[in-house]
Amino acid sequence: MAFFVRAQSLDDMLERSMEQDDDEEALQELIDEYSDAIEQKVCLNDTAAYIPEWLLSPFQRELVRSYVLQHGYLLTWEEVSLVNGFDSLTVERLKQFCTLEKPSARVPSLKEMLRRGRHNLVVGTALTIEQARGYTEGQYEGKPYRLYGRYRFKYKDYLSIQLSSEKDAGEGFFYGSRRQGFDLYSGHIMVGNMGVLKSAVLGRYRLQFGQGLTLWSGSRAFLGWGASGMRYGRGVCGGSPFAESDYLQGTAVSLKLPYGLELTAFYSYARRDATLDTITGTASSISTSGYHRTASEIAKRSTLGEHLYGGNLQWNHKAFHIGVTAYRTVFTLPVEPKDYVYNHYAFRGKTNTNAGIDFSYRWRRLFFYGEGALSQGGGWAGLVGVDLWINSVSTLSLIYRDYSAKYHNLHASTWGRQAQPQNESGFRLALQTRLPLQVELLMQADLYRHPYMRYGCYSPSEGASLRTELSRIFSVGRDKRQTLRVSLSHRYSNFMRNDSQSSSNEYRVETCNRHILYGDLTYQLRSLTFRSRVGWSSFRDEGAEPSHGIVLLQDVQARVGAFYVGGRIALFDVASYDARLYVAERGLEYDNGGTSLYGKGMRFYLLARYNWKERLEFGLKYAVTAYVDRETVGSGYELIDRPYRQQLRLQLRYKW
Repeated sequence: MAFFVRAQSLDDMLERSMEQDDDEEALQELIDEYSDAIEQKVCLNDTAAYIPEWLLSPFQRELVRSYVLQHGYLLTWEEVSLVNGFDSLTVERLKQFCTLEKPSARVPSLKEMLRRGRHNLVVGTALTIEQARGYTEGQYEGKPYRLYGRYRFKYKDYLSIQLSSEKDAGEGFFYGSRRQGFDLYSGHIMVGNMGVLKSAVLGRYRLQFGQGLTLWSGSRAFLGWGASGMRYGRGVCGGSPFAESDYLQGTAVSLKLPYGLELTAFYSYARRDATLDTITGTASSISTSGYHRTASEIAKRSTLGEHLYGGNLQWNHKAFHIGVTAYRTVFTLPVEPKDYVYNHYAFRGKTNTNAGIDFSYRWRRLFFYGEGALSQGGGWAGLVGVDLWINSVSTLSLIYRDYSAKYHNLHASTWGRQAQPQNESGFRLALQTRLPLQVELLMQADLYRHPYMRYGCYSPSEGASLRTELSRIFSVGRDKRQTLRVSLSHRYSNFMRNDSQSSSNEYRVETCNRHILYGDLTYQLRSLTFRSRVGWSSFRDEGAEPSHGIVLLQDVQARVGAFYVGGRIALFDVASYDARLYVAERGLEYDNGGTSLYGKGMRFYLLARYNWKERLEFGLKYAVTAYVDRETVGSGYELIDRPYRQQLRLQLRYKW
């Protein structure tokens, strides 16, 4: 199967994630997973190994697994190309992330793991050169720079140790409220693949089961890199190094039992940031920003305790999987949000219980999957999907979801237009295929409705999201070693929101339409890469003139020996925030991401890295955004009294 993600770079995936309004933590989880797949390659011969969603489709994972079980280990990449659904281009892409080594049933000794494992130490800083209002007026407690550090030791899936610390810009550092130094200290130790012990973790960790409807902790990462919408939960996995919300902290153990059974038990106690009502003794809101710069942010820090305990039991037999998950959440204080017109069904109370059943089954060319879940108080949610493998280059996917307004789950991450699966139903249809002339096509349509009010829309509402992408890779030059990638994408969204022109005592909604069109041309010539992109957007709401935007950008990347240099210049003219255009940027290991462009101006960055003997790497990034249609940048305490913002980032990484 020629799959769409094979033509995607990390930049492409970051842009998709940004369009889903994913937070910085979600972007970092994606970057970590991408980097891990390069440094500690996935073993295709290990039928129990985790394979990222963006690397192989569910069908491809099953086809490889079935081939290994029936014919034995894959010995060469030529043999991989013989597996049904894998062409030569797919195999070439997999070589970057996968290995064909034979998995061993022997558990290595601790001495061997410590000797053969890989160490990775990263330290860095980032700052905005111009002083924002929060610093000039003394509202921020700390200095205007971010500091972070992470040490990780890993030997395959047998042993992982991680320690990390971080302070955000504006947070105190060995003074004020943070006399102990960093705002965040985090770590875990994890072991796995030791006989009956599949995995065990102590410290901060994540849990991922089923389709994410009952329990999927961590940030909400983008779902569905190709046509398929099926999720592939990892079960127990280590925590993200700089996560400050939705992490679990304690211990989890997963056991491999006879007859294809797996049992996982877990306990967590974490301190959440929350706004407390001192009169009623309740928490009126739970904060997930992770910032502790101002007096009000510091007052929220670690004020609400959360106990979480439960388990998961799953059975895997040939092409069939079924799992049951149940857990209970107990807060140290009741959670009582303030009453607003839109949050009648918000979670209230001190305890919550969640339980669900998930399944997946492959039958010939069909892949069925789904999950049903219940929450305390009678809330329910369900999701069911089917993928049809039409032929080696075509896949059709359909997902239906229905989440009741009373379904409460603070640790779920699944298909939906909102951060939590609640008050929503919809269909998602996707097609992925190859057209004549080797053109890859991906089409996605998501039709949804919200039966009750929600934040930003004080009325039942509905909407649609449509995406079409075309791409083609050419091999050019006399030796055919140069590549030219051409892509064109169109995204359309229709949604309802409160009418910003109505008075405060009126609940009028308006229907909005947004179009975004991107055209890309990427040319790779040995150590040089050139990328040109044009983006156009249009936004219109009822009774108003449409606003438009355009961005033109040029990237240049060069690798010369141990040096890497990359740069970009982007010119943009975007009439409003609603018409904003998303642009991902290359960055340093823990400072990737991108930006949304609106207004009129220019964005420039220069990135340089020096890698000494694949061990010591020094990186520097300078970026500036300058506007010609305003005198200030930002808002609130982040307001800068200049028409530009300059950013500087430094990072040192040592591997041994």
